[in-house]
Amino acid sequence: MGPCEREAPNLFWPHMNTGDILTIDITSVNSEGEGVARVGAGGFVLFVPGALPGESVVCRVSRASKKYAACEVVDILTPSKDRVAPRCPSYERCGGCQIQHASYGAQIEMKTNILKDALRRIGKLEPPKDVNCTPSPLEWSYRNKAALPVQSATGGKSLLCGYYERRSHRVVPFQGCAVLEGPIERVVKLTIEAITESGLTGYDERKKTGDVRHIALRSGKPEGQEDTCKVLAGIVASRELTAREFGKLKNAEQRLCGKNSDQAGAVLNIKPGCGNFIWGPVFKPLCGKRFIDQTLGGYRFRTDISSFFQVNTQQAEAVFEGVKRAVSYGGGPERLLELYGGVGGLTAYLAGVSGKIDAVEEWRQASRQMKENMAANGIENVETHEDSAENFMKRDGVARLGSYDAVVLDPPRTGCDAVIIEGIMKIEPEKIVYVSCDPATLARDLSRIFGSPSGGAYSLESLEAFDMFPQTAHVESVAVISRA
Repeated sequence: MGPCEREAPNLFWPHMNTGDILTIDITSVNSEGEGVARVGAGGFVLFVPGALPGESVVCRVSRASKKYAACEVVDILTPSKDRVAPRCPSYERCGGCQIQHASYGAQIEMKTNILKDALRRIGKLEPPKDVNCTPSPLEWSYRNKAALPVQSATGGKSLLCGYYERRSHRVVPFQGCAVLEGPIERVVKLTIEAITESGLTGYDERKKTGDVRHIALRSGKPEGQEDTCKVLAGIVASRELTAREFGKLKNAEQRLCGKNSDQAGAVLNIKPGCGNFIWGPVFKPLCGKRFIDQTLGGYRFRTDISSFFQVNTQQAEAVFEGVKRAVSYGGGPERLLELYGGVGGLTAYLAGVSGKIDAVEEWRQASRQMKENMAANGIENVETHEDSAENFMKRDGVARLGSYDAVVLDPPRTGCDAVIIEGIMKIEPEKIVYVSCDPATLARDLSRIFGSPSGGAYSLESLEAFDMFPQTAHVESVAVISRA
């Protein structure tokens, strides 16, 4: 044992220092896909990216606090039988995927455990015994959308575009991505070429300078060309471009789009100011089409580059069918409220088993497309509401207390505002179906439901996981809550 190496079981804070070399056993993974070890009599927690349960590893402490320490793998003494070689050459730097080093069967088991652990640890709830994770039909090349930050390289003469490094805002230059549909990879490179040709610069978050913040790509299958994958590109600028700048960008996009059979079109979005939401309110066409089509379960949906739609099209069908089954049990609701409806993907499935649906969506582009998609699919029992879920529940939802038999919600990763949970519980529906992409916020919101004044009248009927995001630690889930 070297002079800085210690036996981990004897460690107690504050005796741990950055740079210490430890030998530890990994017992589990957390929601970030990091290996977890607990050492010492107090169970001090170590997080080790790249390590798998059952492995004995030598690691170096990279950051230490009184509550936990982050470590880097130095050597794997006892590799897991589930360890595989990552497919992506940028894997160890890129923050897009976290568990490419695990076999797919191990990934499914990890995600099931991550979901159960969140319910127990955060929600203080015991999960059902039969929680299972449905594998994705595709383990690779499944993503139909990507959003990549754009920065200027040192010296400002070239662009950096790619995913962020893990736990940083440093960009890993895009060399390809094994989880993206193939045509998206090609259009990413052409879009970078068009921006470079136009003379626009990448954005500097610290200085708040530069022209292009992000590029976004979404793939779909045009109507009548279901065997062909086409890509819509979006370029997000930090300011209004001058007429000359816009003209140069438009000419570059038109030229590249014309010679690239993968690309359906491109749009420019203007996003001044700050904020985590990448889109601004102004869209301008650059070339080709402004919308892309998706087909699920016989329904056809048109969406723009900015609106929410599930990134794994084939797995989305399984999720939507699962929600449809949960809602239709017992004959289906006469009146259903859907919050966070997007462009209406799940809405269409629910319409077939419901009498009347109020579907709420805040983002203007998505709300308008939902209305158009319902009409295009011949669905007449859905009323769309362009409103935030919070405002709707404060106003219309409360005004309609007792009028909904079921509530379905699919919030963003941050989960629901407390006012939404409060409003749902006042409505007292027979069934609540919560679709979540983050186990932690799901657990928090379920705790709010069961901890509300009327929460004792409800029980967690079922909980099912779906692997919407292979090679990452993220997992989609559907929780069904019913009145006793």
